[in-house]
Amino acid sequence: MAEQPVPRRRRSRASIRRQLQFTSLLVILTGYGVLVFSNGLIASKVRRDRHSQTVFEAHRELMRAPVPRSAEDIQARLERVLSPGLLIWVETAAGVPYRTTQRENTFGLGPLGPLAKQLALIARGQNNPVWLQLSGGSFLFSTLPVRLGESGALLRYLEDFSSDVKRERNAQELLIAVAVLTALLTSGLMRLALDRGLSPLGRLSTRLEDVTLPTVNLSTEGLQVEEQPLELQQIAAAFNDLLGRLATSWERQTAFADGVAHELRTPITLISGYAQRLRRQIPASAPESRPLALIESESARMGRLVTDLLDIARDDAGRLDLALRELDLDQELLEAYERLSTYTTGRLRLIPSEEQEPLRAWGDADRLQQCLTNLVENALKHTPVGCPIELFADGNPREVVVHVRDQGPGVHPGDRRRIFERFVRGAPASGVPANLVGSGSGLGLSVVKLLMERMDGTARVAETPGGGADFQLKLRRINPRQPGDPPSA
Repeated sequence: MAEQPVPRRRRSRASIRRQLQFTSLLVILTGYGVLVFSNGLIASKVRRDRHSQTVFEAHRELMRAPVPRSAEDIQARLERVLSPGLLIWVETAAGVPYRTTQRENTFGLGPLGPLAKQLALIARGQNNPVWLQLSGGSFLFSTLPVRLGESGALLRYLEDFSSDVKRERNAQELLIAVAVLTALLTSGLMRLALDRGLSPLGRLSTRLEDVTLPTVNLSTEGLQVEEQPLELQQIAAAFNDLLGRLATSWERQTAFADGVAHELRTPITLISGYAQRLRRQIPASAPESRPLALIESESARMGRLVTDLLDIARDDAGRLDLALRELDLDQELLEAYERLSTYTTGRLRLIPSEEQEPLRAWGDADRLQQCLTNLVENALKHTPVGCPIELFADGNPREVVVHVRDQGPGVHPGDRRRIFERFVRGAPASGVPANLVGSGSGLGLSVVKLLMERMDGTARVAETPGGGADFQLKLRRINPRQPGDPPSA
């Protein structure tokens, strides 16, 4: 059979479990990020407030009564205000700083003169206080004007917060490490929680997968809405409604197919009967003989199609009955060969069995003949003219296998299961007669599979050695020494 194109599969979306897990981790990490950022803002504000308070107290101490009138007076009071983390100096309007006392400490930033000029340039035009990074340290720098006699001066305040910033960074690094560990722990716990929380969805999915067509009574396959979680009750109710409408549609479809098949059987039988009678009355050399032969063969094919439709409709309705009994497979193959060889134009070949013991199995003789007819017709449609079709059987201690084998193009491995589905038609091979091109209904192989399953057997297709398709019908074997009971239909 010609290879059928494989439909492209759409890319699957990410699962709800992964989306929820990723979202939860993102929320946790975002929360920690906001915490770190907020902690940094708060710490910065605390340092500014503390610096402003320090500057205010130092300035109040320097300017207390009696108010100093000269830079020398302010310089004298610096002895009582200076601290290891605070540097204060007086700067004239000309930008020249007065030297502090011997307690001067510039935090390792170099002489006060160049440092004061550098800071004056940095702080120009900026509001107090100014945050500075100098030589790897962190500082706050403020300026307050003072009145010294008839001229003005500036008080410069430089406070060292390097140790505070270092402690803050260590705390942030610790917080980040805790955030990572928390995220990992939360991921594991969230997976367990999601597995438990989404388990109703899994059970619902499994329940829906059990609803298959056409092997169940759809009207009895509804979900118990009250037993579902609140979030799934609406889905369950919608599914029940859909299932009810499908059940109604399925029953109408089955009744329609059954009725149409019954109505077609009578006229097809009449057409076939009159065509056979006219052929017997007209010589084979007459011009009318060939059209009558075509009418007879097509009516027979339509009769088999109607039979297939009836079998499918009856099986869907649970009314397909089989008469299982012990079958002689050699005799059944001989009967099929004699019946089918009349219209296979010499292509059908019966190969004798090489088994020492008789090949006997449980089955329905008429249904087995129906399966063999469908398989031979399928081989005629999908193999070139002149390609032989072999009919034979073999077996093992547990089963008997009936083969309908050809030397045609074969069946692609990806299509070997699909061709047994309803209304799936393979493309005919080159060289097939025109009257058979496009004549397949897509029901023949599905009926073969259906009937074999009802006979407790299986139908499959394998590759013929050297190329071709080997359709196999497997039935349970009857051992003459240990006869078994017939399987139930």
